[in-house]
Amino acid sequence: MKDFYTRKSREEGYYARSAYKLKQINKKYNIIKKGDEVLDLGCSPGGWIQASLEIVSKNGYVMGIDIVNVKKIEAKNFEFIKSDIHKADLKRNFDAVLSDMAPRTTGMRDLDQERSYDLAKQALKTAKKHLKSGGNFLCKIFQGLRYNEFMNEVRKNFESIKTVKPKASKKQSKEMYVVGKCMKPKKEKYILTKNI
Repeated sequence: MKDFYTRKSREEGYYARSAYKLKQINKKYNIIKKGDEVLDLGCSPGGWIQASLEIVSKNGYVMGIDIVNVKKIEAKNFEFIKSDIHKADLKRNFDAVLSDMAPRTTGMRDLDQERSYDLAKQALKTAKKHLKSGGNFLCKIFQGLRYNEFMNEVRKNFESIKTVKPKASKKQSKEMYVVGKCMKPKKEKYILTKNI
């Protein structure tokens, strides 16, 4: 039998049960606000896009990136880029960067956790490059040996961090969501030149 949130998503027209995860997390931590510009990494099939568009309303903007197409979303303030996030050429910055990316699981716990860490690290790299100062970050990662390493890296770049497992997550899942609030200002790199 399908679980409660899977049934609910079909009844309410969301492409994935994960839409409720984002809505629950956002209600608690206010990662996305009305009018925000949002980047959703690994956005297929589009559940987080749908939830994000509801939150930002018509004055906001949502961009999604994935190597797999999203389902049909009719919104003038939505843009989809079919690309690997390692190769995507983004020309703008965002108020929030989201990642619900997960590896194709193999059943080998250590390998799955390592792949999840790699995706989370790439999401953070993208956030560091494309978040506006003061922007927010939300990222899924499987709990494992490198979980604390990732947390420490997020802590370096945001004023505060939280971890949450929303009610809509399956109880047996090892997924955890890391929230980074208020991106710290980027440090300027100065090149010292020697007077001749």
